[in-house]
Amino acid sequence: MAVRKLRIVRCGRLGNSASTIRILCAFGTVSLGFFAATAQAAGSGLARSGECPDDPSIIRVEAEPIYSDPKGSIVDPEELHRHAQQIMPLRKFVTDASQRADSASRNAQGCALSMMSAWAKAEAMAAAPTDFGGLRELERFTISLNVIALKLRADGLKIDPLLDWLGNLNHTVIDRFAERGRVDNLYVWSGVSAASYALLKVDDPARRYEGAVWIRAVSAIRPDGFVDSELRRGARALSYHAYDLSALLTLRALRTALGERLNGEDRTAVMRLVDRVGSSLCDPSQIVTASGGIAQEKSRAIEFAPLIAFAGDLADGRLSRCGPPDIPTSDPILGGNLDRTAAILADLGRRTR
Repeated sequence: MAVRKLRIVRCGRLGNSASTIRILCAFGTVSLGFFAATAQAAGSGLARSGECPDDPSIIRVEAEPIYSDPKGSIVDPEELHRHAQQIMPLRKFVTDASQRADSASRNAQGCALSMMSAWAKAEAMAAAPTDFGGLRELERFTISLNVIALKLRADGLKIDPLLDWLGNLNHTVIDRFAERGRVDNLYVWSGVSAASYALLKVDDPARRYEGAVWIRAVSAIRPDGFVDSELRRGARALSYHAYDLSALLTLRALRTALGERLNGEDRTAVMRLVDRVGSSLCDPSQIVTASGGIAQEKSRAIEFAPLIAFAGDLADGRLSRCGPPDIPTSDPILGGNLDRTAAILADLGRRTR
């Protein structure tokens, strides 16, 4: 079997992890086939072992771009493969931590807090990304870390030692996306990062930023429900409209937990996007025409998980009826079980009324 090498910028302290992880930190490379098998086994260890994972910290997030065209519509399989290798250790960490944060076991929850504390002490991911691929993944994994911390706090664990570290990560995301000056789904997700951190700690700049993101993102929804930045994505225009809606619905749930209420004008605008995504899933002809006559790729089920979990009173049956089958209820990149996240946010929202 052909294997590729996994490059890691620098690892934190070594502990009692599997030997593959120690090799990764000591020598900087490891064969993908062997590492993938070991990572999968370690990730499933919650069910059969009381041991707490000791995932080495990653100092800087690096990730190559995955698209081969300027529109961001054609995925290069080799680049995607390399990208997956680069983020594998991060994905393993949030999978391990979110599984335990979602557990009813106090020992598992304590393990998740211990894992997070070790990465906070090592200032994991704190070195600024050197390219946009790294920034995009920093954004995604920072959101996951925020949600894991939120769940631990909901279970009564003290997360104060994590907050400065998380604040550093979130403000890197905020500052870099504010400089980027482009309103698209990734910009909305940066608002999700800011809002989820603002739930953990009073942070006026984060609150101002997520509020500005909300205003600009809602304003970007056209009267026909399309979003220009996502309509330019060619064969992936439908997927990225759904991704933009996922970000908006997630941000709306977080803002409700922060005490913000959806006004009538914003609700009407968001419902235009809900309607556009729902109708396009059932009959993509209009989005095919609007995107330049390009046939649309099928969306992955995982991309619809937040649409279903955070839709609330904006739910549209077409999203599940015409969307991909077997939409999961959990995504480690969004902090684990999304139904539990939604329940925590709804509870916080009730308290702020």
